[in-house]
Amino acid sequence: MSPKPSLADRQHALESAFNLFNQLSEELTGSYQQLQAQVLELSQELAAARSERMVQLAEKERLADRLERLLETLPAAVIRLDGEERVREFNPAAVRLLGAIRELDLWPDIMRASVVSSDLAGSELRLSNGRVLTLSSNRLEQTPGRILVLLDVTETRGLQERLNRRERLSAMGEMSAQLAHQMRTPLSTALLYVSHLANDGLSSERRHQFTAKLRDRLQHMERQIHDILLFARGADAGETRLALGVLVKRFATSAEQQLKAAEVKLQIDDQSRGRAIMVGREDALLGLLGNLLENAVQQGASLIRFSLRVNADIELDVADDGRGIPVELEQHIFDPFFTTRNGGTGLGLAVVQNLVLNHGGEISCGRSDQGGALFHLRFPIALRKSDLQPVMVGERRTAVKKYPELRSLS
Repeated sequence: MSPKPSLADRQHALESAFNLFNQLSEELTGSYQQLQAQVLELSQELAAARSERMVQLAEKERLADRLERLLETLPAAVIRLDGEERVREFNPAAVRLLGAIRELDLWPDIMRASVVSSDLAGSELRLSNGRVLTLSSNRLEQTPGRILVLLDVTETRGLQERLNRRERLSAMGEMSAQLAHQMRTPLSTALLYVSHLANDGLSSERRHQFTAKLRDRLQHMERQIHDILLFARGADAGETRLALGVLVKRFATSAEQQLKAAEVKLQIDDQSRGRAIMVGREDALLGLLGNLLENAVQQGASLIRFSLRVNADIELDVADDGRGIPVELEQHIFDPFFTTRNGGTGLGLAVVQNLVLNHGGEISCGRSDQGGALFHLRFPIALRKSDLQPVMVGERRTAVKKYPELRSLS
């Protein structure tokens, strides 16, 4: 049996326990004070962060308000589409340019209702009301969809056309002197024939000869005047969307008698499959084809070939088996009043080049495979999806897969 602790031992044990309790209380008090300091520090940091966040939110709200005001006052139309090509947001300019437009409208439907024609890339649109817009598109990064920006460039195109017209009128001023010189000889000849016809003693046979020569001189002057008017007119009115393949075939039908009289054969190789759609003046293009045909006939061609195809642009080759164009003359062949033929007006090919340029195209010349002349013409395409006949691609009938550039067109 262990001895019972003495009073001194118990008192010592109590003192030790009390000291330990005091020590732990002091440590707990210190920890609590440290915790309070940390809470205060965190509260201050949180308040500062909240204040900074509020400042940022206020700045973002001001920025959003400025952007909203900017979009409302922009002359350009801004439209946000979602991943399904539905309209989600748009500014007032979009309504002014495109007419009725509502949220959730499909963009292809809007295009079909408003757009008459477009280039192949869809970057320039011609509306049914005659306005011309440029279209820019950018994909959104965070969400599916894209932003469209449409700018009205009608006035700019009009200014460009007026500038082109002034340049043509300036060129006409320089050409007038040459035209007067060119017409003086046939006019003098015609007056001479008229004076002969006034002779009462002229025989019927001679009168017939002088009449035929007078008619030839007058027709020569009429062709010169017709060509100079075509050269000056440009492409400022009467433009429509037309199928060049159909126009070429119609021209061939109308020229049958002229070709038969000249003993010339015309072949047409149309590989465009109805896709040679362009914007232009039908009468001007018919005149262009007529001048190229007449040039080939005058150069002794017996076979003329029109080859039409569509790649990035509409391409038309006019080739013949005539005498061709000497290399040293190729750089002058389109100059007004330049001719190598006696009695030629020198305006036929100048008119052709002017009409091609006025239709936004290009023209070049060279030698054909038959040894004659080759004229290569390029025109911008104005296709819409509705112009394309569906073609078989695997098991699906689609035009977009074959022409991916048309995805943005209606």
